[in-house]
Amino acid sequence: MADHLGAELVVPPPTSHRSLSLGVKYSPEMACLPFKLALGNMIEALELGADAIIMPGGSYGCRFGYYHKVQEAILQELGYDFEMVTQDLGMMHMVKHVTKGNPLRKVITGFRFGLAKLKALDKLEQLVYKIRPVARDKGEASRIHREGTRAIDNAADYQALNRARQEHLQKLINLPTESIPAPLKIGLTGEFYVLIDDFANMDIKAELGRLGVEVCCPLSVGEWVRFNPLAIVLGLREKDRSHKAAKPYLSGTVFGDGWQSVGEKVLHARDWDGLIHLEPFGCLPEIVARNIVPSTKESLPVLDIICDEHTAKVGVVNRLEAFTDMIQRKKRRRV
Repeated sequence: MADHLGAELVVPPPTSHRSLSLGVKYSPEMACLPFKLALGNMIEALELGADAIIMPGGSYGCRFGYYHKVQEAILQELGYDFEMVTQDLGMMHMVKHVTKGNPLRKVITGFRFGLAKLKALDKLEQLVYKIRPVARDKGEASRIHREGTRAIDNAADYQALNRARQEHLQKLINLPTESIPAPLKIGLTGEFYVLIDDFANMDIKAELGRLGVEVCCPLSVGEWVRFNPLAIVLGLREKDRSHKAAKPYLSGTVFGDGWQSVGEKVLHARDWDGLIHLEPFGCLPEIVARNIVPSTKESLPVLDIICDEHTAKVGVVNRLEAFTDMIQRKKRRRV
Protein backbone atom coordinates (compact mmCIF):
# COMPACT_ATOMS: atom_id res chain seq x y z
CA MET A 1 0.00 0.00 0.00
CA ALA A 2 2.78 2.43 0.93
CA ASP A 3 4.67 1.67 -2.30
CA HIS A 4 1.51 2.28 -4.32
CA LEU A 5 1.08 5.68 -2.68
CA GLY A 6 4.72 6.68 -3.10
CA ALA A 7 5.46 6.67 0.64
CA GLU A 8 8.99 5.60 1.55
CA LEU A 9 8.57 2.66 3.92
CA VAL A 10 11.55 1.52 5.99
CA VAL A 11 11.15 -2.19 6.72
CA PRO A 12 13.42 -3.45 9.50
CA PRO A 13 15.16 -6.83 9.07
CA PRO A 14 13.16 -9.94 10.02
CA THR A 15 12.93 -10.34 13.79
CA SER A 16 16.09 -12.04 15.00
CA HIS A 17 18.21 -12.67 18.10
CA ARG A 18 19.67 -9.17 17.60
CA SER A 19 16.16 -7.67 17.69
CA LEU A 20 15.49 -9.59 20.89
CA SER A 21 18.82 -8.58 22.46
CA LEU A 22 18.19 -4.90 21.73
CA GLY A 23 14.64 -5.10 23.08
CA VAL A 24 15.66 -6.93 26.26
CA LYS A 25 18.56 -4.55 26.87
CA TYR A 26 16.44 -1.39 26.83
CA SER A 27 12.99 -2.59 27.97
CA PRO A 28 11.61 -2.73 31.51
CA GLU A 29 12.32 -6.20 32.90
CA MET A 30 8.66 -7.17 33.32
CA ALA A 31 7.58 -5.98 29.85
CA CYS A 32 6.16 -8.81 27.73
CA LEU A 33 7.94 -10.41 24.78
CA PRO A 34 5.94 -8.54 22.07
CA PHE A 35 6.94 -5.22 23.67
CA LYS A 36 10.62 -6.18 23.65
CA LEU A 37 10.63 -7.52 20.10
CA ALA A 38 8.73 -4.47 18.79
CA LEU A 39 11.22 -2.16 20.50
CA GLY A 40 14.08 -4.09 18.90
CA ASN A 41 12.38 -3.78 15.49
CA MET A 42 12.01 -0.03 16.02
CA ILE A 43 15.69 0.42 16.86
CA GLU A 44 16.69 -1.52 13.73
CA ALA A 45 14.31 0.60 11.61
CA LEU A 46 15.71 3.83 13.06
CA GLU A 47 19.23 2.58 12.32
CA LEU A 48 18.14 2.23 8.68
CA GLY A 49 17.03 5.87 8.55
CA ALA A 50 13.36 5.87 9.57
CA ASP A 51 12.22 9.27 10.87
CA ALA A 52 8.67 8.28 11.91
CA ILE A 53 7.18 5.18 13.49
CA ILE A 54 3.49 4.34 13.10
CA MET A 55 2.33 2.35 16.11
CA PRO A 56 -1.18 1.42 17.30
CA GLY A 57 -2.15 2.72 20.70
CA GLY A 58 -5.11 3.80 22.79
CA SER A 59 -7.71 2.21 25.06
CA TYR A 60 -7.10 -1.48 24.38
CA GLY A 61 -7.71 -2.63 27.96
CA CYS A 62 -4.28 -4.28 28.27
CA ARG A 63 -0.74 -2.92 28.28
CA PHE A 64 -0.61 -2.95 24.48
CA GLY A 65 -2.48 0.37 24.38
CA TYR A 66 0.37 2.00 26.32
CA TYR A 67 3.31 0.42 24.47
CA HIS A 68 3.94 3.41 22.25
CA LYS A 69 4.24 5.84 25.18
CA VAL A 70 6.95 3.80 26.90
CA GLN A 71 8.74 2.89 23.67
CA GLU A 72 8.82 6.53 22.59
CA ALA A 73 10.34 7.57 25.93
CA ILE A 74 12.98 4.81 25.75
CA LEU A 75 13.98 5.66 22.18
CA GLN A 76 14.22 9.36 22.96
CA GLU A 77 16.47 8.62 25.93
CA LEU A 78 18.68 6.62 23.55
CA GLY A 79 19.05 9.76 21.43
CA TYR A 80 16.92 8.87 18.39
CA ASP A 81 15.24 11.78 16.59
CA PHE A 82 11.88 10.62 15.21
CA GLU A 83 8.12 11.09 15.45
CA MET A 84 5.89 8.43 17.04
CA VAL A 85 2.64 8.49 15.08
CA THR A 86 -0.36 6.94 16.89
CA GLN A 87 -4.13 7.24 17.13
CA ASP A 88 -3.54 9.56 20.11
CA LEU A 89 -2.51 12.25 17.61
CA GLY A 90 -5.70 11.64 15.60
CA MET A 91 -6.58 9.17 12.87
CA MET A 92 -6.23 11.82 10.14
CA HIS A 93 -2.66 12.51 11.33
CA MET A 94 -1.85 8.81 10.83
CA VAL A 95 -3.57 8.74 7.43
CA LYS A 96 -1.63 11.83 6.34
CA HIS A 97 1.69 10.10 7.10
CA VAL A 98 0.77 6.99 5.11
CA THR A 99 -1.06 8.58 2.18
CA LYS A 100 1.32 11.51 1.62
CA GLY A 101 -1.52 13.74 0.41
CA ASN A 102 -2.65 11.39 -2.38
CA PRO A 103 -6.23 11.76 -3.67
CA LEU A 104 -8.86 9.52 -2.04
CA ARG A 105 -9.30 7.38 -5.15
CA LYS A 106 -5.63 6.46 -5.17
CA VAL A 107 -5.68 5.77 -1.42
CA ILE A 108 -8.62 3.36 -1.83
CA THR A 109 -6.90 1.66 -4.79
CA GLY A 110 -3.71 1.18 -2.79
CA PHE A 111 -5.62 -0.10 0.24
CA ARG A 112 -7.53 -2.63 -1.89
CA PHE A 113 -4.29 -3.87 -3.48
CA GLY A 114 -2.75 -4.28 -0.02
CA LEU A 115 -5.77 -6.31 1.12
CA ALA A 116 -5.53 -8.45 -2.03
CA LYS A 117 -1.92 -9.28 -1.13
CA LEU A 118 -2.96 -10.15 2.43
CA LYS A 119 -5.65 -12.48 1.09
CA ALA A 120 -3.13 -14.20 -1.19
CA LEU A 121 -0.67 -14.62 1.70
CA ASP A 122 -3.39 -16.11 3.92
CA LYS A 123 -4.41 -18.58 1.20
CA LEU A 124 -0.82 -19.69 0.70
CA GLU A 125 -0.31 -20.05 4.46
CA GLN A 126 -3.49 -22.09 4.98
CA LEU A 127 -2.50 -24.46 2.16
CA VAL A 128 1.01 -25.05 3.50
CA TYR A 129 -0.54 -26.03 6.86
CA LYS A 130 -2.42 -28.83 5.05
CA ILE A 131 0.34 -29.94 2.67
CA ARG A 132 3.40 -29.87 4.93
CA PRO A 133 2.39 -32.74 7.29
CA VAL A 134 1.77 -35.17 4.39
CA ALA A 135 4.56 -34.03 2.03
CA ARG A 136 7.50 -36.40 1.56
CA ASP A 137 9.86 -33.44 1.70
CA LYS A 138 8.49 -31.17 4.42
CA GLY A 139 11.38 -28.77 3.99
CA GLU A 140 10.41 -28.27 0.34
CA ALA A 141 6.88 -27.26 1.39
CA SER A 142 8.36 -24.62 3.71
CA ARG A 143 10.73 -23.44 0.96
CA ILE A 144 7.84 -22.98 -1.52
CA HIS A 145 5.94 -21.04 1.14
CA ARG A 146 8.88 -18.65 1.68
CA GLU A 147 9.40 -18.30 -2.09
CA GLY A 148 5.69 -17.60 -2.62
CA THR A 149 5.66 -14.99 0.13
CA ARG A 150 8.54 -13.13 -1.55
CA ALA A 151 6.84 -13.35 -4.97
CA ILE A 152 3.57 -11.95 -3.58
CA ASP A 153 5.49 -9.18 -1.81
CA ASN A 154 7.28 -8.22 -5.05
CA ALA A 155 4.12 -8.28 -7.24
CA ALA A 156 3.59 -4.78 -8.66
CA ASP A 157 0.04 -5.24 -10.02
CA TYR A 158 -2.95 -7.58 -9.87
CA GLN A 159 -1.76 -9.64 -12.84
CA ALA A 160 1.62 -10.33 -11.24
CA LEU A 161 -0.07 -11.01 -7.89
CA ASN A 162 -2.50 -13.57 -9.37
CA ARG A 163 0.33 -15.24 -11.24
CA ALA A 164 2.52 -15.49 -8.12
CA ARG A 165 -0.37 -16.83 -6.02
CA GLN A 166 -1.48 -19.47 -8.52
CA GLU A 167 2.06 -20.60 -9.31
CA HIS A 168 3.00 -21.28 -5.70
CA LEU A 169 -0.35 -22.75 -4.70
CA GLN A 170 0.05 -25.19 -7.59
CA LYS A 171 3.62 -26.02 -6.56
CA LEU A 172 2.36 -26.97 -3.10
CA ILE A 173 -0.49 -29.05 -4.51
CA ASN A 174 1.92 -30.90 -6.85
CA LEU A 175 4.34 -31.92 -4.06
CA PRO A 176 4.70 -35.72 -3.71
CA THR A 177 2.87 -36.90 -0.59
CA GLU A 178 3.16 -39.90 1.72
CA SER A 179 0.46 -42.56 2.04
CA ILE A 180 -0.18 -42.18 5.75
CA PRO A 181 -3.28 -41.98 7.97
CA ALA A 182 -4.97 -38.61 8.24
CA PRO A 183 -2.65 -36.25 10.14
CA LEU A 184 -3.50 -34.93 13.57
CA LYS A 185 -5.28 -31.57 13.56
CA ILE A 186 -4.00 -29.30 16.31
CA GLY A 187 -5.29 -25.79 16.84
CA LEU A 188 -3.20 -22.79 17.81
CA THR A 189 -4.71 -20.04 19.91
CA GLY A 190 -3.47 -17.35 22.26
CA GLU A 191 -2.04 -13.83 22.09
CA PHE A 192 -2.01 -12.41 18.58
CA TYR A 193 1.65 -11.39 18.29
CA VAL A 194 3.20 -14.67 19.40
CA LEU A 195 0.72 -16.55 17.21
CA ILE A 196 1.80 -14.84 13.98
CA ASP A 197 5.50 -14.12 14.60
CA ASP A 198 7.58 -17.21 13.80
CA PHE A 199 10.58 -15.98 15.75
CA ALA A 200 8.50 -15.34 18.87
CA ASN A 201 6.83 -18.76 18.76
CA MET A 202 9.99 -20.73 17.87
CA ASP A 203 8.65 -21.50 14.37
CA ILE A 204 6.02 -23.72 15.98
CA LYS A 205 3.89 -24.12 12.83
CA ALA A 206 6.76 -25.57 10.79
CA GLU A 207 7.82 -27.79 13.71
CA LEU A 208 4.30 -29.19 14.01
CA GLY A 209 4.23 -29.80 10.26
CA ARG A 210 7.53 -31.68 10.56
CA LEU A 211 5.85 -33.90 13.17
CA GLY A 212 3.04 -34.70 10.73
CA VAL A 213 0.49 -32.32 12.26
CA GLU A 214 -1.97 -30.16 10.33
CA VAL A 215 -1.98 -26.75 11.99
CA CYS A 216 -5.34 -25.03 12.49
CA CYS A 217 -4.81 -21.34 13.20
CA PRO A 218 -7.95 -19.23 12.58
CA LEU A 219 -6.16 -16.00 13.46
CA SER A 220 -3.90 -14.44 10.82
CA VAL A 221 -2.68 -11.00 9.84
CA GLY A 222 -5.26 -10.84 7.06
CA GLU A 223 -8.09 -11.91 9.38
CA TRP A 224 -7.02 -9.29 11.92
CA VAL A 225 -6.80 -6.46 9.38
CA ARG A 226 -9.78 -7.21 7.12
CA PHE A 227 -12.94 -5.26 7.88
CA ASN A 228 -16.18 -6.77 6.56
CA PRO A 229 -19.25 -4.88 7.89
CA LEU A 230 -21.69 -7.60 6.75
CA ALA A 231 -19.72 -10.34 8.53
CA ILE A 232 -19.65 -8.22 11.70
CA VAL A 233 -23.41 -7.57 11.62
CA LEU A 234 -24.21 -11.24 11.03
CA GLY A 235 -21.65 -12.45 13.58
CA LEU A 236 -19.91 -14.65 11.01
CA ARG A 237 -16.33 -13.80 11.89
CA GLU A 238 -14.30 -16.48 13.66
CA LYS A 239 -13.71 -13.99 16.47
CA ASP A 240 -17.46 -13.43 17.01
CA ARG A 241 -18.19 -17.16 16.93
CA SER A 242 -15.48 -17.96 19.47
CA HIS A 243 -16.68 -15.16 21.78
CA LYS A 244 -20.19 -16.61 21.70
CA ALA A 245 -18.86 -20.12 22.41
CA ALA A 246 -16.87 -18.83 25.41
CA LYS A 247 -19.81 -17.12 27.11
CA PRO A 248 -20.81 -20.04 29.40
CA TYR A 249 -17.32 -19.79 30.95
CA LEU A 250 -16.37 -16.14 30.37
CA SER A 251 -19.28 -13.78 29.91
CA GLY A 252 -17.35 -10.71 28.78
CA THR A 253 -14.07 -9.49 27.38
CA VAL A 254 -10.83 -9.65 29.37
CA PHE A 255 -9.25 -7.62 26.55
CA GLY A 256 -6.38 -8.76 24.38
CA ASP A 257 -7.21 -12.15 22.86
CA GLY A 258 -8.13 -13.90 26.13
CA TRP A 259 -11.84 -14.19 25.37
CA GLN A 260 -11.12 -15.75 21.99
CA SER A 261 -8.59 -18.19 23.47
CA VAL A 262 -11.30 -19.69 25.69
CA GLY A 263 -13.83 -19.81 22.87
CA GLU A 264 -11.53 -21.60 20.40
CA LYS A 265 -11.40 -24.69 22.62
CA VAL A 266 -15.17 -24.79 23.03
CA LEU A 267 -15.82 -24.07 19.35
CA HIS A 268 -13.42 -26.66 17.93
CA ALA A 269 -13.48 -29.43 20.54
CA ARG A 270 -14.93 -31.86 17.96
CA ASP A 271 -12.89 -30.63 14.98
CA TRP A 272 -9.39 -30.69 16.46
CA ASP A 273 -7.36 -33.43 18.14
CA GLY A 274 -5.58 -30.99 20.46
CA LEU A 275 -5.00 -27.34 21.26
CA ILE A 276 -1.81 -25.37 21.88
CA HIS A 277 -2.20 -22.13 23.82
CA LEU A 278 0.58 -19.59 23.23
CA GLU A 279 1.08 -16.62 25.54
CA PRO A 280 3.79 -14.11 26.38
CA PHE A 281 4.98 -14.24 29.97
CA GLY A 282 2.92 -11.88 32.12
CA CYS A 283 0.11 -11.33 29.59
CA LEU A 284 -2.93 -10.80 31.84
CA PRO A 285 -5.68 -11.64 29.28
CA GLU A 286 -3.97 -14.96 28.48
CA ILE A 287 -3.35 -15.73 32.17
CA VAL A 288 -7.13 -15.46 32.65
CA ALA A 289 -7.76 -17.67 29.62
CA ARG A 290 -5.16 -20.24 30.70
CA ASN A 291 -6.91 -20.72 34.03
CA ILE A 292 -10.39 -21.05 32.50
CA VAL A 293 -9.60 -23.37 29.57
CA PRO A 294 -9.00 -26.54 31.67
CA SER A 295 -12.37 -26.11 33.43
CA THR A 296 -14.56 -26.27 30.31
CA LYS A 297 -16.62 -29.43 29.86
CA GLU A 298 -15.36 -29.93 26.30
CA SER A 299 -12.69 -32.63 26.29
CA LEU A 300 -9.63 -31.58 24.31
CA PRO A 301 -5.94 -32.00 25.25
CA VAL A 302 -4.32 -28.59 25.82
CA LEU A 303 -0.64 -27.64 25.89
CA ASP A 304 0.29 -24.24 27.32
CA ILE A 305 3.49 -22.64 26.04
CA ILE A 306 4.70 -19.41 27.66
CA CYS A 307 7.03 -17.33 25.49
CA ASP A 308 9.72 -14.96 26.75
CA GLU A 309 13.41 -14.27 26.10
CA HIS A 310 14.38 -17.34 28.14
CA THR A 311 12.29 -19.80 26.11
CA ALA A 312 14.54 -22.27 24.28
CA LYS A 313 13.50 -23.87 21.00
CA VAL A 314 14.87 -27.28 22.03
CA GLY A 315 12.58 -27.32 25.05
CA VAL A 316 9.56 -26.27 23.00
CA VAL A 317 10.23 -28.96 20.37
CA ASN A 318 10.58 -31.64 23.08
CA ARG A 319 7.21 -30.61 24.53
CA LEU A 320 5.60 -30.66 21.07
CA GLU A 321 6.93 -34.16 20.41
CA ALA A 322 5.61 -35.44 23.74
CA PHE A 323 2.23 -33.74 23.25
CA THR A 324 1.67 -35.06 19.71
CA ASP A 325 2.83 -38.56 20.73
CA MET A 326 0.33 -38.57 23.61
CA ILE A 327 -2.52 -37.55 21.28
CA GLN A 328 -1.52 -40.19 18.69
CA ARG A 329 -1.54 -42.94 21.34
CA LYS A 330 -4.92 -41.78 22.61
CA LYS A 331 -6.32 -41.72 19.08
CA ARG A 332 -5.02 -45.23 18.30
CA ARG A 333 -6.58 -46.62 21.49
CA ARG A 334 -9.91 -45.02 20.58
CA VAL A 335 -9.77 -46.52 17.08
